[in-house]
Amino acid sequence: MYECKITLGKTITNARQQYGFSQRELCQLLVTSDNSINHHQLAKIENNRVDVRSDSYDWLISKLAEVFSCDVVWLEQIRQQTEIEHLDSSKTIFPIYFN
Repeated sequence: MYECKITLGKTITNARQQYGFSQRELCQLLVTSDNSINHHQLAKIENNRVDVRSDSYDWLISKLAEVFSCDVVWLEQIRQQTEIEHLDSSKTIFPIYFN
């Protein structure tokens, strides 16, 4: 059975796509006088590859709430339940090239 859980990454991706922003455009909107984020970092967050519960992402929640006009408390709850999803390469098939 599959677990259905809302993550901060999925929430950001859905909101960004609804507003029609690219990752780069959203990064420009998230810039503050003290903090910024690039599209590589945003991609990692959207794919749940970093721990967004870290203190270094505190600023991001309020900025996301401002950009997407949503509740800070709601975003914080989603953030706290978001866990890192490690990349599973156990079933990955790599191409083999012969010369």
